Amino acid sequence: MSNLRCVTTVSEVKGRSTITYLIEAGRLERIVDEGRTEAGDWLLGQAERRLATAIAGLDLGDITGAFAVAYDAYRMSAESLLLRQCLRPTSGEGSHVAVEDAVSAQFADSVSEFAKPTFERLRRKRHAAQYYDDTVPPPTSDDARWAISVAKAAVDRSKQIGAADALGPFNPDQG
Repeated sequence: MSNLRCVTTVSEVKGRSTITYLIEAGRLERIVDEGRTEAGDWLLGQAERRLATAIAGLDLGDITGAFAVAYDAYRMSAESLLLRQCLRPTSGEGSHVAVEDAVSAQFADSVSEFAKPTFERLRRKRHAAQYYDDTVPPPTSDDARWAISVAKAAVDRSKQIGAADALGPFNPDQG
């Protein structure tokens, strides 16, 4: 593991303890340091393409698809920050919640788009739309425009954080 300091933007104790908990609970895993920056950049590129797809979908009248793809762009931008810290969610049920918990704990104070209520609103609405839940109304065009706006801001902020090279591999002992 590199000796680079993991920079967080909230109380480092809170962020560190949340990440440590998620690793110990098997919801996040550590990955190798080599290539972490390239992996983060690659995933941000994917997020940018998903964002363009969401905008096109909305223009074509696919409101549910636009919302779902905007959420994908948003989540990918969040995951790109974790990759830069040599972290990724484990596969399976709850992986999106693990990303939500990890990124909200570390970045919500400086990237308002990653605040827990925003993340949860996007995730729950996308889930209800993709897996049909008649107790939740489908997304409206206003919902899709909001999701695209939030995703664009999250992608832009994640790019700024990545460009600053401010994130090193997660180290539970530093802070």
